[in-house]
Amino acid sequence: MDRQLLSKILAQMKKNLREGKNIGDMKVGALLALGHQLEAIFYYLGHELGTNLKIKPVKEISQVPDEINRIITEFNLGKVEITESTEEIVQLKLKDHSSIKDLIKKGIRTSGSFCSFEAGLLAGVVEKLSDRHCFAQEIGCSLQTGENYCTFMIVFQKD
Repeated sequence: MDRQLLSKILAQMKKNLREGKNIGDMKVGALLALGHQLEAIFYYLGHELGTNLKIKPVKEISQVPDEINRIITEFNLGKVEITESTEEIVQLKLKDHSSIKDLIKKGIRTSGSFCSFEAGLLAGVVEKLSDRHCFAQEIGCSLQTGENYCTFMIVFQKD
């Protein structure tokens, strides 16, 4: 995923919408910035679900990691380990999530990222928690690495 390109496209889309201008061409660019269309669709679906969960915003960004852990547990999304958390990013390992738990047991491997739904879901959840726009990306898939977890990075957008 080209985060810088996507960030620029989304900023331009926001500006155009405020000015009542068309954004159709930029939506295509956003899809291209996200990668393959299917990955973009799954990311979008996960994001929509994440933003529609009944989640109360936190008062401080420092509370986001604990809330991510609580929400993932509450909604049976897997097991999480927060590996890094700053004002700019949250990085985590997600184990036993539904996209891969049966596949990893069968020894199935892939050459690309597989968990775009979970990345979108994490972005949506963190946006709802923090009231800040963010992007999430899978940076290590267990179907690539053979590890028993996938690694995700959530980046807060600076306005």
